[in-house]
Amino acid sequence: MDDDQADALTSVELDRIEKAIFEVARQQRSKQVPVKLPFPDFWSLVVKLVIHLEQEVDQMRREGIGSARLSTATRRISNIRTQLRNLANLRLNALTNNAVIESLLEDRGKTGRKSGVTIDWSKMDAKERSFHSEISLSVERFRRLSSWNVLMGVEDSEDISVGEPSLSRFNDGEDQDGLAPLPSPSPKRSNDWDDPEIDEEDRIRAIDAGYIDSPPPPTPSETDVNLVRIRIIQDSEDPVIDEEGREISIVSGEVHLFSKRFSETLISVGLAELSEI
Repeated sequence: MDDDQADALTSVELDRIEKAIFEVARQQRSKQVPVKLPFPDFWSLVVKLVIHLEQEVDQMRREGIGSARLSTATRRISNIRTQLRNLANLRLNALTNNAVIESLLEDRGKTGRKSGVTIDWSKMDAKERSFHSEISLSVERFRRLSSWNVLMGVEDSEDISVGEPSLSRFNDGEDQDGLAPLPSPSPKRSNDWDDPEIDEEDRIRAIDAGYIDSPPPPTPSETDVNLVRIRIIQDSEDPVIDEEGREISIVSGEVHLFSKRFSETLISVGLAELSEI
């Protein structure tokens, strides 16, 4: 951020930001979940405040202003930075705690949906949401690596899409409260390949005899229905780690197929959007 950006706020706005730092820190000390922020771009505004105060101190030094006033201004910045360290520690701990509970410890029940405290992200900084999403991905990776469902005695079941009612709620021939009827299931598609008529031993003997054009192994042609096609809209300096622990470089303009959860995470932090191509 350059100097012009720091000067964009008035003295009244800068005072509000300074007071908000101490007020949010006071509220956060007694809470286990992140409290609401007074500004959606809280951390960016805090940066502007600190830059503005640093500029004032530099101006005092150049003009040779008395040591008492200069000492007060310097002590003011020091107090704000101390409060910011405490606030960041409290909020990151609260965000981490929430992400772990949602992804690991919370009882999901029969519906597979998570219960407990839900964060109102409209009252949070986007930088904090990005941090929360990264923690959730790391916990999900731990669940897979540690076979968490086996440890907890939980049977794996297919995830139910958000907003989609359970299939058991639909009965044949009954009115569904004015909703349009469900479409008829499409006929099951047959495989696009034929099984080879010779077994593996016959294929090996054919190759040894000089017939190198043996049938290739079948490859499915249909795209996994659980994948979501997204387009990257913003570069990321660091690679992201998907649900299988693979590092993926994020380059603007590229189109990828990812799992629904991983795609939603990239979209929520502003790195991607849904793609129909």
